[in-house]
Amino acid sequence: MPLTRPQTASLPVGDLTLDMGPQLDMDRYVPAFLNTIANKLSSGASRLYFKHFGIGVVEWRIMVHLVAEPWCTAARICQIIGMDKAAVSRSYALMEDRGLIQLRPAEPRGREAALTVAGRDLHDRILVMALERERRLLADLSPREVDTLISLLGRLLARIPHVNAYDPSPEELGGTAPERPA
Repeated sequence: MPLTRPQTASLPVGDLTLDMGPQLDMDRYVPAFLNTIANKLSSGASRLYFKHFGIGVVEWRIMVHLVAEPWCTAARICQIIGMDKAAVSRSYALMEDRGLIQLRPAEPRGREAALTVAGRDLHDRILVMALERERRLLADLSPREVDTLISLLGRLLARIPHVNAYDPSPEELGGTAPERPA
């Protein structure tokens, strides 16, 4: 069964209308909306944390995870919070240089990290800012709406494996698969 195409948009040019093809309703397309929110929150947090503490949001996310799960590998952090392994490994190196984490060998070829006393102290200081940012973000929502939002976001997160497993056939896409260079 072919996929249904989104509505098309037209661009009037003088007496002509140019068909611009399918177009997403960016006010209703949930993946783009979530991505925009996440990107704006992340860039704002990163600027703030770097200004006051010299670390970015990647290091902050790692710290949060290491508080919940000490002696964790970079691969595990990537699995839990969906970050790129190279970014986590670079952050591990930066955090070790700054004395924020301690690393130890882990099987089979990895390293596990835990926060040092200095790392935990920095985590606790940043946490105050993070919670204030969350309070400001959710200020217009009632406690019940916040609970509903968290529940809905959890349900969306649970659907990610199903979404990422989707791979339509060329027939569903209305054409043939592109040839790959040898």
